[in-house]
Amino acid sequence: MRAKFGGLEAELASWTELSRAGGPLEKHHTQVAAIVAAMAVPIAELRPRLDDPGTWAQTERLLIRVHAVLEYFRSKLMLRFVPAFRDYLAMADQYAWECYLPARQRATVPREPPLTFFSPDTTPFAIPRGASYRGELSVLTEGSLRAVVERLPVPVIGIPWFQLKHLPDAMVLAHEVGHHVEIDFRLTPTLERLVSAAVPVERAQVWRRWLGEVFADVYGALAGGTAFCGALADFVATGPATTDGAYPPPAIRVALVTEALRASGLPGHPPDDRLPVTGPYGQDAGPVAAALVAGPYPEFGDVPLTHVIDFAPQQDVADRTAERLLRGHMLPATTVRTLLAAAAIAFARDPLRYERGDVADVVVKAALATITAGIRATPKAVHGGERDQAAGRAILDLLAVR
Repeated sequence: MRAKFGGLEAELASWTELSRAGGPLEKHHTQVAAIVAAMAVPIAELRPRLDDPGTWAQTERLLIRVHAVLEYFRSKLMLRFVPAFRDYLAMADQYAWECYLPARQRATVPREPPLTFFSPDTTPFAIPRGASYRGELSVLTEGSLRAVVERLPVPVIGIPWFQLKHLPDAMVLAHEVGHHVEIDFRLTPTLERLVSAAVPVERAQVWRRWLGEVFADVYGALAGGTAFCGALADFVATGPATTDGAYPPPAIRVALVTEALRASGLPGHPPDDRLPVTGPYGQDAGPVAAALVAGPYPEFGDVPLTHVIDFAPQQDVADRTAERLLRGHMLPATTVRTLLAAAAIAFARDPLRYERGDVADVVVKAALATITAGIRATPKAVHGGERDQAAGRAILDLLAVR
């Protein structure tokens, strides 16, 4: 029993060591610190049981449940050590960080950034702090599972496995970051107020139902510029054209993003005959997008969203970089946000030349070259001891340790 228990402690110490400055997981230092702090609470509760042989059978079952909770993050961190996936995930993590950082810098309560991972789902998805992970932890029952993972300290973004070589789809990760920004910085009341004031009262309820997806699309547009709009148009073109779901119809989503870009000073996306915008909700797209861009957002200091994140200053660089990619020229030093936008623009301009030039590989290498050494965020600024202790106590209670 001491060896089994010691194995868990040794593993957590190993993850901590791997995430120290200079280690292979240094960019995940605060994420690992938050996970280890949460795991320390059930470990401390289990330790006295090692001296009571009468509890060993139950303790062993509880220990494997703690491992099951840890496995959710363990499996994602381990992907960083597989050469086939390491570079893409490093780029995706940096892209998510660059999209998330501007909001985090404006907020009064900094949070750990999202952790990206590959998933069998066909579309990217975000699981923020406070959401259900459903079947991810099969060892636990559904009821206790949801309560446990709602307290886990690190949000995640799932990426379809087939996006590994198709970089334009990676632009949609900015939408998933938008979900985390809304949840982490408690923007929902502000978003409800802005949207309700922008649309007629008889349609406000539907827009409030779409609210999370609408804001995520607008945030993605300001994070990725015209390339995000083009990638989204491709991504949703075959989606259901109904107003009954959690998402607006594809045509309205593209119209929203186009109007958000125009509100930020960019030209938007060229009209697309596949996605005609009709009906009253289509007419609402402009006012809703303008309202969400203009704000103001008291959570960020009563400023418009463009003061938080805005691609307009990078759009010209992305356009020029896209042409350089297609011509096989050396790339200028820039950000991952700009590089991925350039890749999406290059693909839209000439898909065959994009493929022949191995643009995806070129962009991933260039993106990795932009990532500087060092821990991404300081533990003092991010790591919340009380919060992580609370997460650990929730795990302890819901695993029936007491």
